[in-house]
Amino acid sequence: MSRYWWWIGSVAIGLNCLFGQSAMALSAVEVGKIAKSVTVSIDSENSVGSGVVIKKEGNTYTVLTAAHVVRNRQQEFKITTPDGKNYPLVATNIKATTDVDLAVVKFTSTANYPIARLGKVEAASEGSVVYVAGFPLATTAINNSIYNFTEGKVTANANRPLTGGYSLVYSNNTLPGMSGGPVFNDAGETIAIHGKGDVQESIQTSKINENIRVKTGFNLGIPIDTFMQLAGKLGVDFGGKPPIIVAIKTPKAPQAVDFFLIGVDRFNRGNLGSSIDAMNEAIKLNPKYTKAYLARAAANFMFDRRIGAALSDADLAIKSDPKLGIAYAAKCFFLSEFGKQGEALGVCDRAVELAPKNAMAYNVRGLVALRLKNYAVATANLDRAISLQERSANEIDPTFYYAYNNLAIARSAQGNILEALNLARKAVQIAPQSAGARSLLGQMLVINRQYPQGLMELNRALGTNPKLAPAYRARAVANRALGKLPQAQLDERLASQFAMSTPDGLIDDISFLNQ
Repeated sequence: MSRYWWWIGSVAIGLNCLFGQSAMALSAVEVGKIAKSVTVSIDSENSVGSGVVIKKEGNTYTVLTAAHVVRNRQQEFKITTPDGKNYPLVATNIKATTDVDLAVVKFTSTANYPIARLGKVEAASEGSVVYVAGFPLATTAINNSIYNFTEGKVTANANRPLTGGYSLVYSNNTLPGMSGGPVFNDAGETIAIHGKGDVQESIQTSKINENIRVKTGFNLGIPIDTFMQLAGKLGVDFGGKPPIIVAIKTPKAPQAVDFFLIGVDRFNRGNLGSSIDAMNEAIKLNPKYTKAYLARAAANFMFDRRIGAALSDADLAIKSDPKLGIAYAAKCFFLSEFGKQGEALGVCDRAVELAPKNAMAYNVRGLVALRLKNYAVATANLDRAISLQERSANEIDPTFYYAYNNLAIARSAQGNILEALNLARKAVQIAPQSAGARSLLGQMLVINRQYPQGLMELNRALGTNPKLAPAYRARAVANRALGKLPQAQLDERLASQFAMSTPDGLIDDISFLNQ
């Protein structure tokens, strides 16, 4: 049985008051307006990145971004400002550091653009709301790079940064192209530069099944505090009046959060065993570190199929925080992977009870019901999951296509082939890289007797993943219908050979564990 995984706002808003109190909290809409007015895209022919306007001197604007966004100086970059105007960026106006993934670029304009207000990262404790703004790469579903603004929470704010200066971890959904974009606190201040996004950096192939892809849900940023210490080297002079004053920190002994950050970095690099080791150290220092338990559960699941260890970690996360709905969703998923569908369904009920607006909780419950062949319950939960996700997102989240796939499977089982076909097409539209999604679309086309179109999708799926038994099975049907008996017989043998990869629902990443 196959198992598939899963910021022109007023400049007065958010100012610190005279006595040094914290800036007032703003609504997401207010922060969004601020973010949109200061976030720019930095594009070349072959890449898309983002940045934030941090200074104006005369007609010269300074933009802070990630160094890797402008690494290739042979390319011709342009900056696109919020009003849609383009400004060429010459290599002499790019300065980057060598040990921290930060760069500043400059452009000249007579237009009057807002400047981001910078803030300290130290107040961003775990659980604090943060926002990331940027311009993702175009996809099949979204054929232009469109401004994106996402909300999430701080997962870790470590004392010891990783290589590149990364030390802030957050759960926001980010996409390729958002690197270099600003991270805002709830006062509308830029507190970090987003650099490593989960979708960009951490797609790894599972040791359990080649069909499974793993994405951690963790994103990494470089604090503005770090930039302020390097501003002089980058040629940024705030005229003796820096927007924030940063004290040089005295080195401390490693804390639990530092080991957690190391574990996240190792996980993102696919070093699952060493990630588990780092999470062990974090948990030793903080036995109630819920996120570390969930991260370790994810690593255990993906590492040599330690489903029992993953289940144990989910239980420890629940013990640490008995009201954390996503921990129950994790346990539900692991139980389902163990084949304990009835027990899993009860645990998923608790996940939905505790997190009634969490799309993934419904998706997992829908998956379990699908495996139980309870298609009415599966359909109701998957419909709810898709409705919640589409309502909460600024645009379709490409990491959530598997809910459309699961619903397509349920609709097909209920005999609604046309709706299933449309859902499968939707999944491929928003995630054209997914072999599983293309395979399902091919199957739906074959069921609908659209054999040539079905064969095209199935061949593309198998070109990405040559071990998809359902794709071979559907291709055999199509080839027989077209009178190609030798090809059909070969496909049947291959389907039998890879029978253990038969999908019964799809969650092809584990980022839900870190929401």
